Amino acid sequence: MCEQTDNQARLQRYMTQFADQNFSDFLFRWYLEKGKRGKLLSQPVFQHGQLANFLQAHEHLSWLHKINKKTLLGLSKLAALASDLSEDTLQEKIEAMAEQERFLLHQETLPEQLLTKRQLSLSAMPVLTAPQLISLYICEENRRANEYDFKKALDLLEYIDEKEDVSIDELKLEILCRALQRDNWSSSDGKDDPIEVSKDSVFVKILQKLIKDGIQLSEYLPEVKDLLQAEQLGNLKSNPYFEFVLKANYEYYVQGQM
Repeated sequence: MCEQTDNQARLQRYMTQFADQNFSDFLFRWYLEKGKRGKLLSQPVFQHGQLANFLQAHEHLSWLHKINKKTLLGLSKLAALASDLSEDTLQEKIEAMAEQERFLLHQETLPEQLLTKRQLSLSAMPVLTAPQLISLYICEENRRANEYDFKKALDLLEYIDEKEDVSIDELKLEILCRALQRDNWSSSDGKDDPIEVSKDSVFVKILQKLIKDGIQLSEYLPEVKDLLQAEQLGNLKSNPYFEFVLKANYEYYVQGQM
């Protein structure tokens, strides 16, 4: 019925709702039996893990399993272009696929050192969720994490689905706290200016990147008091010098945009 009415939203909802009953496998087999290979290859990103498992279980289709996720999206684009969709609908689908490719890029650019530490392989990994990727980018094992890693983690907040039981504000707070912990805030190194002292810190470089992206810090960042009270700060919560420098940077960068 969903296929006859082209109700893809309902179909995807059923795949999620009846995941424990292997509804996805049933649908994938139906696509194969009906010769709908294009539909099979056009599954959204969050279904690629199940699709890979399905293809792996069918030896005569093992070549499909070797196609990486970005290629699947590329094939999806070709299938869309070859369809009889209206120009507006086609453009929407292509833009959605491009957005999925941008999301996948965050997984494909995970630091090699981190993957080795976690014994992970990009070629064997399923598509991770945004919260899972964020956790990897900001974890302690990502020892070489810099402002680019933490900025990627912040960018990934946009990909968190409303259905996921995750607080974006709390996750953002955790990302910023982890970034602050990457630097030494124990002394001023003989410098009196808190802005000068912290200019090379990961946190300040993140602020500069956000500003460069046109983000209004006053609307994007948590209140400085909330940041200072966050449990994720650990020992920094009781560091008066850190509090002084953080407040100074908030005033300099946040109010500087007003």
